[in-house]
This record gives sequence, structure tokens and C-alpha cells, in this order.
Amino acid sequence: MGNQQIRSALRRRLTISLSLLALYLFVSIVAGLMAPRGDLLTASRNILASVAILSGLLGLLVYLARQAGWRLPPSLQLPEGRRDENWRLLAMSLTAIGFPIIMIATQLLLLHGR
Repeated sequence: MGNQQIRSALRRRLTISLSLLALYLFVSIVAGLMAPRGDLLTASRNILASVAILSGLLGLLVYLARQAGWRLPPSLQLPEGRRDENWRLLAMSLTAIGFPIIMIATQLLLLHGR
């Protein structure tokens, strides 16, 4: 019975990992499609922006889980003393989402103004 539980847990972790990878690829593709030019600098900046946005979304999920009292996976759990305050986690998460969006939107507006 223990072996079956271990397989189930590994299968669940694999499914979660593949789902996160698929989400990352989707955001990267959308960011790449938003790029008006296809040069390497723009593509790499869009990929870094998508990583920042996904990190911000993960931070928001951790914030919401803490507020709702949900149990986090062991990889996201921190002892009380090492945690950020909730308002700081929320602010950093929103900043990690907002700045890349502002950066990409500004570039799009500047290039359409030509």
C-alpha cells in the first residue's frame, strides 16, 4: 500500500510540474507574439518578462493560500521566522507582474507611434 501511495504522489508532482511548464510556455509564446520585431534582444526580454509574471503569480497564490489558511506544498512552506510579512509578499508579487507588463506595453506604444 505504501508503494502505491508513493507512486501516486510522484505522479501528482509530475502532473503539477508539467502543468507549470505548459503555463510557462503559453505565457512565453504570448509574450513572443506581442513582440513587434523578432530580434534576439526582444525575444529574450519577453521570455524574462514571462518568468517575472509567472513568479508574481506564484507569489499571489502563496499569499492567497496563507490568507485562506490552505496548506502549501512542502517546497513552498517556510518557518514563521523566515516569512515575509503578508503585505510585502503581496506588494512584491504585484510589482513582479506589473513592471514587465508596463515595459512591454510601453514598447508597443512607442513602436506604434512611428
